[in-house]
Amino acid sequence: MRFEIVKDATDDAELSMLGWPVKCKIEFVIIFYLLLSRKKLINKHYRMNYHKIYFSILLPALLLISLSVGAQDMDYNQRLSLFPPQQEEELNLTGWRFGINMGMYFANQQTVGFYNGIPENVNKIQWVLNNEYWYDEIRQELNSHEIIKDPDDVPPGWQGEYDIWRIDNGVAQGDDTKWWIYYPDLKYNAAISPGFYLKYNFNNSTGIFIQSNYVKLKTSGIFQMVIDSVNYVSNPALRAGYLRGQEERVTIDIGISKFYPVGEITNIFIETGFHMNSTRVLEDEIQIGNKRYTIINQYGDRQYVPNSNMTAYEIYQGGIGFGIFLSGGVKFILNEKISIDPGIQFYYKKVNLEGYSDFAMDYYLYVRLMYDFFGE
Repeated sequence: MRFEIVKDATDDAELSMLGWPVKCKIEFVIIFYLLLSRKKLINKHYRMNYHKIYFSILLPALLLISLSVGAQDMDYNQRLSLFPPQQEEELNLTGWRFGINMGMYFANQQTVGFYNGIPENVNKIQWVLNNEYWYDEIRQELNSHEIIKDPDDVPPGWQGEYDIWRIDNGVAQGDDTKWWIYYPDLKYNAAISPGFYLKYNFNNSTGIFIQSNYVKLKTSGIFQMVIDSVNYVSNPALRAGYLRGQEERVTIDIGISKFYPVGEITNIFIETGFHMNSTRVLEDEIQIGNKRYTIINQYGDRQYVPNSNMTAYEIYQGGIGFGIFLSGGVKFILNEKISIDPGIQFYYKKVNLEGYSDFAMDYYLYVRLMYDFFGE
């Protein structure tokens, strides 16, 4: 039996006007048929992993369906004008847009040295060790061993290692104020960063915007203390301590945005402008054995004395920084009100952490959900 599809010129016109949504449905039908027929199309070797093949095809297919349904919800004439150059002037994208950002923030490692506890920092491990009451507690955690500080206490067999450490850390010959500690090389962890985005489009390709994001950055590492030992072997006796730092940043970006049509549902966008940030240190602390201490000086010129009802001041560390940014990505238009904009943003900025406020580059990988809350 033979079937024929009879159509006239109006059918072709209607199909061409429907455009990519119909094509997506046809493609999905074909994919679904292939899935049902996989026993014939997939040999024995690949059948073992059919579930992987299934999901690798199904997920894109579901995406095509959602895009197709979203496109059919659009106004008919509006859909036909996305974005052929000759009809671009018919599309009105002016007005306000609101967006939600979600992404991963990768901080430059230049500022993480603020938390490593070296003597040159405002927050120092030696500030804790120099307190006689805290040091007695630490000695108990180290089984009554002393942390080496005075060069005269360095065993002859360790002198070579001590001299290398002293030179690497800029310690003068005979300096008895620096504890023999190997400080960690810290790194920030990548962190989730949410935010919001508000934009006003002057026309179909240009707009201005303001956005603000929040991120909490963490770092941790191990420092090693050289202690005296009953058995003085060739290598110094080491005990480990742990160091943790945490900060929060609120960023504000003000800039201009340009986008360029590259397909029926896709645009390329570029953004640039001025950046401001507010940074606050949340913690900078060490742990030796079971004892934990903040290395932020909360007592000023006074030395902590236990059971003395001393007031610990709340210390604010951080401040306002500034810089510039450049961002780019792809806009996927789901319907006349909603789009999804994945992109990457580069910052060249300074962060106000004492001793670590030089300009450096951070970057931010994000997905932005845009919505026309203010349209008709």
